[in-house]
Amino acid sequence: MKKIIGIFTSCSLFVNAAAIKTHTELAYMQTGGNTDTKTFGLNFKGEKKLGVHSKLSLNLEAAYAQENGAETKNSWLIETNYYHILSQKLDFSYLVGYKNDRFSGFEYQLYTGPGVNYKAWKNQKGDLQTSLNILYAIDSIENGEKNKYTSARAGLLFTYYIYKNLKFVEDANIRTQFSDLQNYFLYSKSSIYSKISTLLSLGLSYKIEYQNRAPDARKNTDTTFMVSLVVDW
Repeated sequence: MKKIIGIFTSCSLFVNAAAIKTHTELAYMQTGGNTDTKTFGLNFKGEKKLGVHSKLSLNLEAAYAQENGAETKNSWLIETNYYHILSQKLDFSYLVGYKNDRFSGFEYQLYTGPGVNYKAWKNQKGDLQTSLNILYAIDSIENGEKNKYTSARAGLLFTYYIYKNLKFVEDANIRTQFSDLQNYFLYSKSSIYSKISTLLSLGLSYKIEYQNRAPDARKNTDTTFMVSLVVDW
């Protein structure tokens, strides 16, 4: 839980450091009596223009759950991406990502490398962005082994406005090892946001995280369903 609080604090410091565009999703539930549970979820995205031709983005995800005093979920992800704008549709990017999930079988996963971001189309109904990165990755497994390899990550970000104040967003990517294509990771987050004011929305999201080779006979798929209060600033 201390890590989750630290991540939330980092978000606050990032926002206070400069005027940026941010998107924050927060969910919390606590029960008592016959069942003692605590559940917390955070998704944060921030974007800051560094000049006419460059910008920096920060993406944070955290989830924590506890039942009768025992942790059942403790994971967090941080990604930062630097973009150099080449044209209206094409950006050069450099990605750094770090993931820690206590129940995944990995101590941590680290990946970094250059790529491109392409804006495939955009109109009044929505937009589609695609990305491709070549990454150097390190997977540190709980048994002490470390897998270091070169990989590729392909992603897409699709936004569609169902109505003026109701939109659907799909954020998905796949990362795979070049020398062993069976070592790959899938991520998908499908969300619906309903705007209730200029700053506030209600969010409904379903996230799937799949690892094709789960360490120590762990389950391959983790899913998270979250109902959240969303603040866009």
